[in-house]
Amino acid sequence: MTRPHAAAGFTLVEMLVCLAILASVSVVLVTGIGRMDLRQRFIGQKDAQIDEIAQAQFTLRHLLGDIHPSVNPQNNSAVDFFGNQFGLEFDGQPPDNAAPDAFQRYRVRLERNGDLMLYRISTLDETVDRRQREVTGWTAQRLLTGVSSMSVRYLGPGTGPLAGTGTLPAWQLQWSNRATLPSLVGVRIEFPAGDRRSWPDLVVRLRAANGDTCARDLRTGTCGGTE
Repeated sequence: MTRPHAAAGFTLVEMLVCLAILASVSVVLVTGIGRMDLRQRFIGQKDAQIDEIAQAQFTLRHLLGDIHPSVNPQNNSAVDFFGNQFGLEFDGQPPDNAAPDAFQRYRVRLERNGDLMLYRISTLDETVDRRQREVTGWTAQRLLTGVSSMSVRYLGPGTGPLAGTGTLPAWQLQWSNRATLPSLVGVRIEFPAGDRRSWPDLVVRLRAANGDTCARDLRTGTCGGTE
């Protein structure tokens, strides 16, 4: 016995089954799209973090590689470079958007709020005491946020009574008031636990330390006490 009107369309049960299947498929599609959206957001966030770190490393590599070995105004036989494990200061070329300008005094340090900062000021600016820790009047550039620690090290001959002439270079945690620049500078950055960002170990070769080590006077351009 055939069902009446079966050929004319779906029965109520068949229609309900189809609707249930369509609803299930819709849920799967919506869930899949949601997961894809979250994945794309995560990938986008990860890419942004990678770009941020890459840009910070590029900036530091460029500035450190092109350090200008100017004369220390307080010691004519020394290069005007100061560095310890927490940060460093040096003279260098102005950024492209400030050129042509005088040499700049740069300062790299980690602030208490976790910001890795780069400060600069013209070496001809006499309105600011560049020897003070205060950075009022300096141009500030934030390189990274959310940094837990920074450590800087310097490769070069040791100092002190135990460091004889011709000693092999060694990594040190401080470099200041010396006749030459360090040959290499290493910068290590760490992030808090749970932070997915990773800082590749950055080691920069200072071109001025591996060639022209003459400390030049910023005003005259002539060599100071070092040759």
